Amino acid sequence: MMHQLYWLCIVFLAFDVFFVVFCVALACVVGIAVCCCLPCIIAILYAVADQEGASEEDIHQLSKYKFHKVGDPEKLEISGPFGGIMIECGSDPPVEHTLSAEDAECCICLSPYDDGVELRGLPCGHHFHCSCIDKWLRINATCPLCKFNILKSNNHGTEEV
Repeated sequence: MMHQLYWLCIVFLAFDVFFVVFCVALACVVGIAVCCCLPCIIAILYAVADQEGASEEDIHQLSKYKFHKVGDPEKLEISGPFGGIMIECGSDPPVEHTLSAEDAECCICLSPYDDGVELRGLPCGHHFHCSCIDKWLRINATCPLCKFNILKSNNHGTEEV
């Protein structure tokens, strides 16, 4: 009987030692994996979170303009190549912005603005065809030129009110 009890104690002791060694080894492997993979996981999550698109409500809060080509820039006393005028829709009195010839084209589709076309202006001051920038903003809520985030701009403006 004593002999069996002795071997039972040896087996339990060996099992306990094996279990402790296994747990320590597993903890080391998990720790090393976390240390190696965590920076990559954080970078991926940060990149994915930063690529958030804008909602329709966010897009429609942005300023809308009508573009008009003006025939004779000398009458308006404008020097240099002249592209046209952007007139803000829905503002009273109408707010006009003069565009140079190089600014009178959409940087997304690379087409010059046609007379009467609707443009959308971003808070950073850049402007694009409504259809072009709306598609872009649904995927990525940043300006395609300067990477200004329009969602952070809208949130900042609502906090002050």
